[in-house]
Amino acid sequence: MSRKLIFAILAVLGAAGAVISTEFGLTVKLGSVVFGITAIAVYLYGEAKADLDALAAQKAKWTDPKFIITLISAIIAVLPQAGINLPISPEMLIAILTAIVGILFKAKPSARLD
Repeated sequence: MSRKLIFAILAVLGAAGAVISTEFGLTVKLGSVVFGITAIAVYLYGEAKADLDALAAQKAKWTDPKFIITLISAIIAVLPQAGINLPISPEMLIAILTAIVGILFKAKPSARLD
């Protein structure tokens, strides 16, 4: 679905909402609500597109061992809150993984974001 079609549909819904509000004497103006939601949707769409572009520009990060180990550490940190008990304490695992990341930072620079 194109953005033009979405905006056309929202414009029709906004106009219909304005007519319904006037005809039924509603205190909430449906047209204003639709246009407010449209403004929020446009903002969110723009931010999501910018975030996806930033992710695409950082493809090398997904294969960087430092990123993967840090991601695993974050997952290990929330496992106890999810009710999953590990045979080794999460703090110990995270400390070990953090040491490995420190060694990797000394050994090899991070992927560049050019």
